[in-house]
Parts: sequence; C-alpha cells; structure tokens
Amino acid sequence: MIVGSPTVNRGVLSTIAAMLSQIKELSFKGKKAAAFGTYGWSGESVKHITEELSAGGFEIIHPGFRAMWDPDETALAECRKMGEEIATALK
Repeated sequence: MIVGSPTVNRGVLSTIAAMLSQIKELSFKGKKAAAFGTYGWSGESVKHITEELSAGGFEIIHPGFRAMWDPDETALAECRKMGEEIATALK
C-alpha cells in the first residue's frame, strides 16, 4: 500500500487520517507499505503516515518521499526512483 497526503496543519488530510485509523484497527500482517507527500512549510505528513502504517502492522519498505507543493524536475526524478525501489521491494 502506498499512501500520500499533503501536510495540512502539521498532519494529513482528514480523509487520509480516517482511512489510516481504520487500517490501524485491522492489524494487517505481511503487507508492505510506503508514504509520500507534499508540503509548503513543515512537511510532517510522510512521517505521520509512516507511523500509522507501521502501527497497523505494515512493513515499511521505503522511508518515504516528500516534496514542495510544485515539485521540480529533481523532485520528480526522486519520486520515480522511489517507485522503482518500491517495485523492486515487491518482487
């Protein structure tokens, strides 16, 4: 599972927060996950998502990716690299 959200008030979107809460209650086992997000000021969403996925029993396979609101070419290249790393981890 790959979950993403912009940072909103030092957290995540309310819809993502609700989904993460439900996921945590299901106590998954043997599933892999990673997080990504954007930010304008503080950038806590990736950390928050990763913590919630881990608490829900997921194995975190990537430390996560975060970028400013409008990612430049460097950020987009890093995002593609994250996708490749996740694909490799899922094989």
